[in-house]
Amino acid sequence: MIKKFNSIKKVYNYIIQLFAEKAKSILIKCSTTIKTPKNFSDFDIEIYTNKLKKPYYEIVLLNQKIILISAYFYKFKKGEKTDTPKNIKLIYGEYNKNLSPNYKKDNYNQKQKIKRECQLAIDFFFKYLRHNNLKYLESVQKRIK
Repeated sequence: MIKKFNSIKKVYNYIIQLFAEKAKSILIKCSTTIKTPKNFSDFDIEIYTNKLKKPYYEIVLLNQKIILISAYFYKFKKGEKTDTPKNIKLIYGEYNKNLSPNYKKDNYNQKQKIKRECQLAIDFFFKYLRHNNLKYLESVQKRIK
């Protein structure tokens, strides 16, 4: 069942509820930190923890707008507390200089690979719907062929 929310704060609370038990910090990055989410927006979530997981994806409704939540897990490293950059929203925990993801290529089992490819297809399709740019639709085509 698709979860429905009537405010962005309730979406943030839901994300915190999902991940705070094991998380040290939860960040939201990209355009959703400074712009009001539109239909087909995606929330890029970074979760810093000592126990790494594979990515998490979910589609939710925010005021009848379809939103994709994409959560990625990174190793938490202690560091000197600092202000959160403008393109990052801290929704749980503390921000420090060492909260920077290591974008190494993840190893997935077959089921996880399929889940990741589905997420990428949805993400690119949402980008196409938001921007009406064929390059995003071509990325979807590449994944479904």
